[in-house]
Parts: sequence; C-alpha cells; structure tokens
Amino acid sequence: MTERTGDTVLKRMADAGRGAGGRALTPERALGIAFAKAGQDMMKLPLVAASAAAGRMSLAEITETLPERALIALLDGPGEGIGLLALAPEMLASLIEMQTTGRVAGTQVAPRRPTRTDAAMAAPFIDRVMGELEVLLAADAALVWAGGFRYASYIEDPRPLGLLMEDAGYRVFRLMLDCGDAGARRGAVLLALPAEGRGRMPPCRDAAGLPADAPVGADPAGWTRRMTAAVLGAAVELDAVLDRVALPLSAVLALRPGATVVVRPGAVGRVTLEGYGRRFVAQGRLGQCQGAVAVRLNGSPEEAAEVGEPDGGAGAGAPEVRAIPGGVRQAGAVSGQGTDERPASGRSATG
Repeated sequence: MTERTGDTVLKRMADAGRGAGGRALTPERALGIAFAKAGQDMMKLPLVAASAAAGRMSLAEITETLPERALIALLDGPGEGIGLLALAPEMLASLIEMQTTGRVAGTQVAPRRPTRTDAAMAAPFIDRVMGELEVLLAADAALVWAGGFRYASYIEDPRPLGLLMEDAGYRVFRLMLDCGDAGARRGAVLLALPAEGRGRMPPCRDAAGLPADAPVGADPAGWTRRMTAAVLGAAVELDAVLDRVALPLSAVLALRPGATVVVRPGAVGRVTLEGYGRRFVAQGRLGQCQGAVAVRLNGSPEEAAEVGEPDGGAGAGAPEVRAIPGGVRQAGAVSGQGTDERPASGRSATG
C-alpha cells in the first residue's frame, strides 16, 4: 500500500469519527495539523497550534500584518498564482536549532534579518507543510485554492510584495505554534493564498468511495465497500512515546532490572502517539483509566487547554524511568535491550 493510499485511509477514519461528536476539519485546523506532522516527521520537532485564525485581506493589509523580521517565502501555485508564508523569528529559530543542535533552546531570539541560508533550510519544511495540507483537504472544496503551492523563493524585505504579487483578495491564516518540548518557545506563522481558486476541484465520490461519474458496474460485487471494511478493520499498532534519550552503548549494555534512566522535565505531561516508522499521529497527556495507564488525546487547542493535569500526570522535577524485567515495554518504562536510543513508551493496538 502506497503512502498516498495510507493517507486516504487515515482521512476516511477521521471522517468516520466526526459522527461521534467530532468537529469538521476546517482549513485553519488542517494547517495546524500539517505543521505538526511536518515538524514531527522531518525533524522530530513538536509543534502544537496554540491558536489559529482565518480571514480575508488585501495585499496592503497583509504587508502591514507580517511579523517583524520574518522570513517571507513566496509560493508558486496553480494558474501562476503566488502566495506567501511568513515565519516569525521565533518560529524560524526553532526550525534552525532543531536541524543544527537537535533541540529548541527556549532562550530569547536575537533580532536579525533572515538570510539565504535560513531560507534554504526552511524550504523543505515549507514544501512538506503545503503537501500535508493538500492531503488533509483532498476531499474538501478548499483544495481549489489551497492545493498545489510550493516554495519558490524568499525576499528580504516586504516592500517589493506590491510588485511581485497581485493586488487582489487573499485568504489569510495566522497561527501561533508552541515549538519544542513543553512549548519551549512560541512562534507566529502567516499564510496568504489567492482567494480566487485556480487549482483542481476534488473529485465527487459516492457512499462507496467511487467517483460520481464512474460507469455502472465499476465496483463489481461491492469490492470497494468490502476492501474499505477490511482495511478500516485492521489492527494498528501505536507507540505512546514519553521521551527519547541518547545513551552510550556501554550504558545500554549495563542496563539491568531496577536501573534508572532520567528523562526530561515535563516529558510525562506531553505524550506523542507514533505509528510505523515513527510517523506522527497525535499528541496527548499521560493519565489513568480504571486503574490502567492511558493517554488522553489533545483534539484541538481549546480542548487541550481544558485537559489540565490528568490522574498520574507529571510530578515535580525530572521523572525517573525504571527498566522492567524481561524487557517488556510499558508506559513510563525503558527496555534494556537494543540500540543506544530508546523511547520511553507504551504500546497498544486498536481496531
């Protein structure tokens, strides 16, 4: 099964969950998820949307709204459309630090102008965000104006925007993202795309998942329905990762039952669910359910703020993780077998 097919299956699973009280996936929420997935998949950078807003602006209004000293990336789109993505200095610094040092320092960012090197390091991430946004909106009418945009170049100053971009209406999305473990730093992002859609319309599909214009008999014996039921009924193995620590090989070989491995402060309060190949799925908080270890998923910035500290949440200081006899991995446990880097994680299977 290809990655695009997997994305389609995941989207259908998400669509099925909306009937159980879930909210519709709006473009601004999809953009927040796209940033989270791109950060986690590309550089293991936790990104959580603290707030998201959408609206319409003229080009002059966009120029006045841009964050000061932001990296302004121009985006090429369908029909010669041009958009822009602006990364505030805090957001840009988090991307650069994660690629160079492997962590977000959390210190105050010194004011400076973005350079060509900054743009080159941010360009793959920007392309990945726009690609993830396309996947999330693959069956939404918003794909007409949100799809097909990729990084083209950057400008050092916003003043030439009036010459480079059309003086027309734009759909503008403003996000505040918490970057790094425990939200070490908060950075702003602004995305502006032409309001007039020039991309392709998503194909209309019937209840069986077939294109509406498919000929009669294109789905013999309900093959699509049976295939969908089989795929959605398959078991999926997820890892609930508390933290990852790097140890010398000698320390790993010396691990025994009762040994202690120190994880970072706040690790218990923010758990990442990962699928095959460490692919980011969701974020949550560690807690308990009927005496068992559980993970409460953060569905949205508003819901995440209401969760608070769950039962069995993070305590003061750096929590300790103890090795379990037999190498069985449990929530909050590290196995003493394998490589020099191991997640403190809990493994579960869902249908």
